[in-house]
Amino acid sequence: MQISKIVLSEQIKDQLIGEILAGSIVPGERLIESALAKRFGVSQSPVREALKGLEEMGLVVQEPYKGTTVRELSDEDVYEAFTVRAALESLAAGLAAQVCTPEDIANLEEIVFEMEDAAKKGDENRRIEANNAFHNEIIRISGHHLIARLSKQLVFVNWSRLKALKHEEQSLYFAKRHRIIIDAMKAHNSDLAAKSMHAHIVENMPLKKAWERTSNASES
Repeated sequence: MQISKIVLSEQIKDQLIGEILAGSIVPGERLIESALAKRFGVSQSPVREALKGLEEMGLVVQEPYKGTTVRELSDEDVYEAFTVRAALESLAAGLAAQVCTPEDIANLEEIVFEMEDAAKKGDENRRIEANNAFHNEIIRISGHHLIARLSKQLVFVNWSRLKALKHEEQSLYFAKRHRIIIDAMKAHNSDLAAKSMHAHIVENMPLKKAWERTSNASES
């Protein structure tokens, strides 16, 4: 019985994450346990667990007497998350390059094709879903379970879509950038795969100039 409750709370959490990232639930909006329980046709217990999970991920804030509200992310929040994500995923790409199979490469190429097709057709939601699938697949290939767990805590990085690419040309450009990572993995070049992934994430991040200033300062 306990297992079913956990599974149910995870399903509710995943649904709410999707709605938050899609903008269906907006920053500042209250999430009321009783209303959500009625909506999902469950008791308030799994809803409460789901909201706790969202708080741990930084997607919501729970305050006494105010309840739970969707968090308004600052530029600093997004910047810090991107720097951690760049480090984690560059490590994952380097590890994945060592062990990837031809089937893994084929899967990644199929995902990038989907991403490029979505960009050409101006389907931003499908492009973002394919982008997320690409990064998740590389983490899966790496076989590094801790990276997989930590990356889930950074899901709110995808809120950068609110500041996202405004033009089809930009979307297609960033979609094609993933092929550089695939080429490095095909060659089983761990260093190049890691550097390519790091450069890709940094190039696509908000406050890139702030990142560059920080990197230059640390190198000097």
